Amino acid sequence: MRKKEQAFPRGRERKVNGLLLQPSRPMVPASRSAEEAERPGGKKAANCFAQCAHCAHESGSSSDEANHLKEAGNVMKKVSTAQAVEYFEKAIGIYSAGGRFQESGKLLMSIAELHEAERLQPKQVKDFYKRASEMFELDDHGKSNFTKCNLKVAEYAAKDGELDEAIRIFEFEGEKALQNQLLQYGAKDHFLRAGILHLCGGDSVTVNLAVERYRSLDPRFEGSREGDLLAGLAEAFENQDVEVFVDKLGEYDNISKLDPWKTEFLVKVKDLMSKDSANTVESVDLS
Repeated sequence: MRKKEQAFPRGRERKVNGLLLQPSRPMVPASRSAEEAERPGGKKAANCFAQCAHCAHESGSSSDEANHLKEAGNVMKKVSTAQAVEYFEKAIGIYSAGGRFQESGKLLMSIAELHEAERLQPKQVKDFYKRASEMFELDDHGKSNFTKCNLKVAEYAAKDGELDEAIRIFEFEGEKALQNQLLQYGAKDHFLRAGILHLCGGDSVTVNLAVERYRSLDPRFEGSREGDLLAGLAEAFENQDVEVFVDKLGEYDNISKLDPWKTEFLVKVKDLMSKDSANTVESVDLS
């Protein structure tokens, strides 16, 4: 017995014993895949997780299968977004079939954020955020993520030229926020965004009606900085006064910086008013 024990180095003997104690585990443990994720061979690590997923499938553990596929996607997103999405989509299918809508929503939101970072077509980004919002809507604990994704859908719908859909979502989220004591102060920003898109539509009558509607929905909107800005822009737009339009933006921006999304669409509004004016919304300092 002593000679047989010496035939194996002590470290290797522990490894062999470990495998014998748990013969059902894959020969390539998931922990090793996690370590390899940080190495250049990330694709190899993803394959290891995929093998773990296959073993979990063969043993009938759909939960483990989905978790391993998710980890494979997390590794692959450092190498290839397209291949990461393939793993994520498989995991999403399993999570959804098992009623784990929040997990599905989180993965769809991750995919949307990957596409957003790569500046892909607005429609692609919007579609993934929309799918994510639909998953979160089905989950009792996913309401905050639903709102986050829904607002992203509105942003990218506008970028894709779907102004009516974007306005509808911003107004819906604004009205919804008014029903929540913790979120009600955020309603004015949703209404401002919807108002900017109404300006992009080019109809001053519709814009003025929208301003009045937002004031009736939220009495605080009229006295807020967002409400004052939208009313001032609507008046300048109706009078086709580009100089006043830009001045109103400058006054607002001196206190609350305009974000890139608002600036992008305000530039479009300004261009509708006058393409030959020397005053530009781009002069507003966003730094």
